[in-house]
Amino acid sequence: MKRFATASGDSPVLHRNSANLMQGMLDEIKASITILPELQSLIPELQKGEYEQLETNIRKEGCRDSLLIWQTSQRTIDGTENDSPVNVLVDGHNRYSICKNHSIDFKVMVREFLNMQDVRDFMINNQLGRRNLTPEQTSYLRGLKYRNERHAAGRPVQEEITDEQSIAQRTQDRLAKEFKVSPRTIHRDREYSEGIDKLTPDLKQEVLSGKQKVAKELIRSLGRASDIKASPLSLPDLQAFKEPILSSDAKKITYDDKAAEIIKKITSTVAKLDANSPELEYTCDKIIALVSEVKNLKKL
Repeated sequence: MKRFATASGDSPVLHRNSANLMQGMLDEIKASITILPELQSLIPELQKGEYEQLETNIRKEGCRDSLLIWQTSQRTIDGTENDSPVNVLVDGHNRYSICKNHSIDFKVMVREFLNMQDVRDFMINNQLGRRNLTPEQTSYLRGLKYRNERHAAGRPVQEEITDEQSIAQRTQDRLAKEFKVSPRTIHRDREYSEGIDKLTPDLKQEVLSGKQKVAKELIRSLGRASDIKASPLSLPDLQAFKEPILSSDAKKITYDDKAAEIIKKITSTVAKLDANSPELEYTCDKIIALVSEVKNLKKL
């Protein structure tokens, strides 16, 4: 049987009854759960009615679903030399809060993850599988999934029309097929998620939950801006934000340069067409996406 260290860092005491040993380990995990703000921010906030209904159900029937725990070390979380064990809450933040507030018992289930990025990916996919998301939450999570996959590959999110963008385009196309939306939607979701992450934590949750109505285009403009101050933006800051406007000459140069690069990419892609290739459909879709990108440049 695999041994886990206790929260104090000591090895667990072995008992003859393995069931008692396991229960003792689980009880200690339950007593030392850690909530990481970074991970909690990936959990979309419930509407007031949804939270109240969940609270009523738990108080009446108990917490039926186990909380998911990642048992790891402080070193894995922050890269320090601290090897102290940490029991990180991965799924069940609302249930945990309700149980703690009303002294209700709950079950836990331990799952292994490779690292923090592995946990983030799991949480994003888990949330996207739920049906009670607001449109804002869905856009944010899809954009965040795209950004995480790009970062995981060790490539910049801000792409140019190079071989790197070819890989980025594949990621964009794959996610578009996965979520049954257009590649352009995934691109806009990425901008939206970057804009949302520039807001204060409270404002971020209010916008994503729908409590604070903010035009998506304003958030996407914020995501496109590269000269925003380091500190998160409050609501007055956001309302005062204006996307930098290029001069007519600058716009023309940007359009001409980008259009030329995209057309070059189209020509190169067409030259690789082979009627017998298993990637024929993908290649055609990529050409269509590149042509669409040229058209979209005129709107910038």
